[in-house]
Parts: sequence; structure tokens; C-alpha cells
Amino acid sequence: ETDLFWIPQAIEEDSIPLEKTSPKEKISSIYRIKTPPIPIELNQTDSSTLVKIKGIGPYYAAKIIRYREQLGGFYSIKQLKELKMKYFDVDSNIHRFTINPAYIRVSDLDTASFKFLVRHPYLEYNEVQLIFNAKRKYGHVNCDTIEKHGILTLFKLKKIRPYFK
Repeated sequence: ETDLFWIPQAIEEDSIPLEKTSPKEKISSIYRIKTPPIPIELNQTDSSTLVKIKGIGPYYAAKIIRYREQLGGFYSIKQLKELKMKYFDVDSNIHRFTINPAYIRVSDLDTASFKFLVRHPYLEYNEVQLIFNAKRKYGHVNCDTIEKHGILTLFKLKKIRPYFK
């Protein structure tokens, strides 16, 4: 008679290694599980840190830092959208950044020069003229004065408020 099936010899219990790893550990050893990157504080970072983010090269890093300096700092990560970076999607990378508003450079509207205000990315020439006209008319000007007298639109005031007293 010939055996059609092969029957293995009995294996002793002592020779079977006991599994000490959980299914989760097995999976993590098979697939490398990456820890999420530590978010970058946008108002303090330098270009060498920014270029480590996929989609940000030296050009975009310089653009972000230049804009941060012009603004006086970022108060929202979504402000990066204003840079219109074609090859970097801000929405899908929001988790990579944090904002500390303590680093925003706040200026006094009352003592700021015309030249300084007109260089701010959120203010147009005619709006700076309106601010200076209000300064002459009311003796001083701040964000509350601008709001009270309707000197700028509420939309514009909301944008500049983090940067001016």
C-alpha cells in the first residue's frame, strides 16, 4: 500500500515558540509606522526647516519668510494661501504648522509713518490716506477709532487688527 497523504510526525509542545507579540506589533514590524512630524511654529522657523516639508523648496521657503516679515507675523496658518503657492497645498498641510500669536509684531497706527503703512500687504494706498485723514480729523487713530467711524471696511479691519494697536 502507498500513502497518498503525508502525515507529519508529532511535534513536541516544548519546541513550539510562544508568541509574545501582539497582532498590532506584528503589523508595525511589517509596515513601518511613522510618528507624525512635530508641527513647525510658523512665526519663528527658518528656511532650512521649511524646506524639509514636502512641497516647500527654497523658493517657497523664502517667499513664506518674506511675507511673514512684511505682515509682522502670521496669526493664522490659512494666511499661507495668500501666497498662492501652486505646488504646495496649504489645506492638506495645516497639521504641519502651529502659530504663536505672541510673535506677531504689533505696531501703533498713531505713530506709524505713511511709508510704513503703505508697505503692509493688507493696506492699499487709498486706505492709508483714509487712516491719515482720520488721524488729522480725530487727533489720533487706532483700530477702535477706525471701527467707530467706519474708516475702513470691517473685512479690512479684521485683517489688520492683529498687527496694529
